[in-house]
Amino acid sequence: MKKKLAVVAVISAALLGLSACSSDSPAASMDMSTGSSMDAATVTALGGEESVAYLDDLYKQAVAAGQNTINVYGVTATSSASLYTAFSARYPEITVNHVTVFGAELQSRIASEQATKQYIADNVSVSGADAIYVSSKGYLADQSIPLASSLAAVNKPAGEQLYGGNEYLYTLAYNSDQVADADAPTSFADLLDPKYKGKIGMYDPMVGNTGFVSAAIAAGKIDETWLTKFRANDPVIFPSERDLFTAVSTGQVSMGLGDYIRGDAFLKTDSLPVKFVAKWKDGVSSGTFYRGTVKDAPNALASNLLVAWWLTPEAQELIAEQGQPGLMPDAPAVPGQPALSEITVNPEPTFAEYGTFTDSMNALFKKAFS
Repeated sequence: MKKKLAVVAVISAALLGLSACSSDSPAASMDMSTGSSMDAATVTALGGEESVAYLDDLYKQAVAAGQNTINVYGVTATSSASLYTAFSARYPEITVNHVTVFGAELQSRIASEQATKQYIADNVSVSGADAIYVSSKGYLADQSIPLASSLAAVNKPAGEQLYGGNEYLYTLAYNSDQVADADAPTSFADLLDPKYKGKIGMYDPMVGNTGFVSAAIAAGKIDETWLTKFRANDPVIFPSERDLFTAVSTGQVSMGLGDYIRGDAFLKTDSLPVKFVAKWKDGVSSGTFYRGTVKDAPNALASNLLVAWWLTPEAQELIAEQGQPGLMPDAPAVPGQPALSEITVNPEPTFAEYGTFTDSMNALFKKAFS
C-alpha cells in the first residue's frame, strides 16, 4: 500500500510540475523530460536514471525529427485513453492517435502498408493472433529498452520487438444488483446449478471458444464434459465480449462467462453495477497485450518512446487503475481487486502453441453446442 501511494504521489507531483511550465517556452517543455532538471520523484516515476536518460534521448530525437504524432493500431482505445493523456502531458510535443482495429482488418492493413511502403502505422497494441501475425511476418522493428531487462522472458515472446506490459484477466462477471456478493459462483462446478438456468451469458461458441473456460480445460481444472453439462443450463449467447459485458451491466443477464476485469475507475464513470470474481477457484485466464514499433514506421522514434514509457512505474500505476495488471516487477494491484500474486491464473498458450490450441478449442466448443 505504501508503494502504491508513493507512486500515485509521484505521478501527481509530476503532472503538477507540468502545469507550472509555461506553454510559451519550448525550453521549459523540454526540461520536463531531461534527466538534469528532473527531481528525484520524477526519476522514480520513470524507472530510474538509466531509464530517464533513455527516454530523454528518444524524446529529443523524436522532436528534432518532427515526429509529433504516433499512429497506433490495436484494440483497447478506451482503456488506453488516460495513459495517452498522461504520456502527452509528460512529453507535450507528441500526441497519440489510436485507430481501433484488430483481427483480419489489422493484419490486412499492416501487410498492405509494408508491401506498398505507404506506411501509416507506427505502433501496435496487440494480443493473441494479431501479436503472432505481426511478429512472425517480420513487420516489427527491434528496440532495446533498459527497463525491459526486468520483464519476464515470457512477456517478450518476440525478443526485442514486442513487450508485454499489461494483461487482461478473464473471469465471471456478475450484476451486483441481481447477485449478492455472498451468492456469486466461485467455481465452474457452481455454474452447473439449475438455479442459474438462462441467467448466464457467454460468447457465441459457434464463432470461437471462451478463453476463460479453455484455459481451465488445458490446465486440467475441468474436463471437456463440463461444456455439455453447462449447455443444459441454457446460456444466453452474445456475439462478443463487449456485448456480453453490456448485457451484464444492464441486467439482461445476471452473469457473464469470461468477461475481463474492468477497474473501479472505468465502472464508476457510468455507475455500472458489475463485479468480478477475481479469486475463481479453478483459475482465471489471461490475455497479454503487447506493444511494439512497426518496421519502417514514419514516427519510429516517437513510437519507441511510447513503448518504453509503458513499462515505467508511472504508466504501470495508470494501467492498474484501468483494471489491467501491469507485468513489470512490483506493478501495483488493480484497485478493488486482489494483488496478482493472490490470483490463480491459468497460463495462456505460447506463440508456438497458439494456433493448435485455438483450433482444437474452437472445435471442442462447436461440438458441444451444435
